[in-house]
Amino acid sequence: MCVQLITDIAALIAQLPCRIFVTRVDKRDLSEYVASEADLYRLAFWRLLNELELALTETDLPGLLMMDMRSDLHSSVQDRRLLDAYREWESARREPSHFAELPWFGFSAFYAGLQLADFVAYSFDLLYNRDERRHGSDELRQAYLLYADKVRFVEIR
Repeated sequence: MCVQLITDIAALIAQLPCRIFVTRVDKRDLSEYVASEADLYRLAFWRLLNELELALTETDLPGLLMMDMRSDLHSSVQDRRLLDAYREWESARREPSHFAELPWFGFSAFYAGLQLADFVAYSFDLLYNRDERRHGSDELRQAYLLYADKVRFVEIR
């Protein structure tokens, strides 16, 4: 049953008119360039914003960035850091971005798009981030392959 549900969700994502952007950070070689965890967070987010802006530029359409809202005090500080990083990224640009406004924050329990993003992030983490052994099951890998052509993978090393 669970395998069928995973496959069904992956098939749904494959049918949606969307692109998926995944950012993975390898911190091992970044310590000499990145002074703090906040700097690393900003670097990864700016790289993701650059990729999203490039995609929006190609389509010449405005975009809206929705983020999964955190629920505790520590995590809300991270949300604030993300918003500050967005503002810094936007102000450093020569031209306005294609984003319609500041990122929106919402709880994934209420937004299907955020739930699908969580599904993709979870799948990607199981398949590629756990360690070099790749813990993902064959079923999860097969489900991922249903929408893999939509994924733009960005690695920061």
